[in-house]
Amino acid sequence: MIEYTSLNLITFLLGLLFLLSGYRMVKHGREDIALFLMSGAVGVGLMTVAVYPDIFALVAAIIGLELKARAILVISNLTLFVITTYLFNRISQLYSKVSGLNEELSLLRATVERNREQQIVDGSSRQDDD
Repeated sequence: MIEYTSLNLITFLLGLLFLLSGYRMVKHGREDIALFLMSGAVGVGLMTVAVYPDIFALVAAIIGLELKARAILVISNLTLFVITTYLFNRISQLYSKVSGLNEELSLLRATVERNREQQIVDGSSRQDDD
């Protein structure tokens, strides 16, 4: 029989938090489906480990490792690799968007300055006419 501890409960709640967080982000349109799928996979994984703590013995046997601890390390490292790659990709996209916004802002500032100068020139030429 499996013995559950407070760590299992914390892990289960953390997995549930991942699922809810991913759902809320997609529902409010703040992120894309890839983040929902990633947080969903992490959440379901944590919940599965919380309910079936001996699942890593099966994972170790499937991937050909002797120890359950090595399977945990392999799976956690692969998960972190996927998350890190996703975050680097998102950061790159955000840098591109910020760069585009900076270019647009510079063009808008130049247009506003030209319009101000033109208004000053038009205003002084009207005063000269009077």
